[in-house]
Amino acid sequence: MNNFYQRTWTEINLDVLKNNIKVIRSYAGDKEIIAIVKANAYGHGDAECAIALNECGVRHFAVSNLWEAQNLTSAGAKGDILIFGYCDIPLVLENLDKNYIFTVGSVDYAKELSESAVRVGAKIPVHIKFDTGMCRVGISTAEEADEILALPGLDCRAGYTHFAVADSLRDEDMEFTKLQYRKLADICRSRNLPMHCQNSGGILFHKDFESDFVRAGLVMYGHRPNTEYPLPEGIRSVFSMKAVISQIKTIHPGDTVSYGRTFTADKDTRLALIPCGYADGFNRRLSGQWSVIIRGKKAPVCGRICMDQSLVDITDIPEAEIGDEVTVFSDETFGGCSVDQAADLIGTISYELLCSIGTRVPRIYIENGKEKDILRYI
Repeated sequence: MNNFYQRTWTEINLDVLKNNIKVIRSYAGDKEIIAIVKANAYGHGDAECAIALNECGVRHFAVSNLWEAQNLTSAGAKGDILIFGYCDIPLVLENLDKNYIFTVGSVDYAKELSESAVRVGAKIPVHIKFDTGMCRVGISTAEEADEILALPGLDCRAGYTHFAVADSLRDEDMEFTKLQYRKLADICRSRNLPMHCQNSGGILFHKDFESDFVRAGLVMYGHRPNTEYPLPEGIRSVFSMKAVISQIKTIHPGDTVSYGRTFTADKDTRLALIPCGYADGFNRRLSGQWSVIIRGKKAPVCGRICMDQSLVDITDIPEAEIGDEVTVFSDETFGGCSVDQAADLIGTISYELLCSIGTRVPRIYIENGKEKDILRYI
């Protein structure tokens, strides 16, 4: 890496992604993997990740909306694409030549969709969404399922639900997840309807559930669905975020740092400026709590993280120089600066931090140990 424009970048390791899939397959058994690449593959770059997943045999994807599906198609990703969210019926009809599968989560919408399909002489591929305890999208009863299955304009290929607490091993949560599974299985199995329910937590902690597919999301990217529990051996983070030192200065006792003057030097302190801030995805709540890695050593953040830059204390890293690489986030085995650890520290989840990586941050793709491609949004 040539210290990308002397600023901030992320590295997405496709070799790690493919290895994570191998580990997930060992948990999934003979179930097909649906790779979740919504929200730009959780910030990693949806098209690039999907194509890499194609290379290791993944042929099913899921996204949130039609535009995300179209982005995968435009990039040449192969396989069917399940769209979780609502899609306007005229847009469904415009995309019947694509490999898209649409979600029906209510009888009324299913009837409208079927009537429109019959009018144009089509049969629309769908998965039926069941609400088994999330109280979000979905039908709840076998009677509703039968109404949808009887509609002539729909090709009902599977039923699915979403677990609320599959990432928890507490007894009451384990029981709730089993109840959700049984509700789905009782309806789908008696109607010979293929099914899927296992998200990342379900894959790791409920591998005994019978289904036809698993939905690999966060764990595929190498992060913990619940930071209380370790990941399986072999699964690592695909993602790291890096920057460079762009300026070095020494401040003196009594000097204050950054907005709000939340840091006051009590001795001569050597500061490094890094061009990475909350607009890049370096969450402001990490101000004064996080340490980046420079030359293998921790450098604490001083004062508030700004929109475009941050200051870190390199007093104890005298060898640090302008242009040195700075690791902001990386794998949890690398110096204790993982996204999971950052999320725990500020009371959020790694999903949020990953999805907030800014569009001005280039994604550098690593494959076979070498830089393969650069994705820039602006």
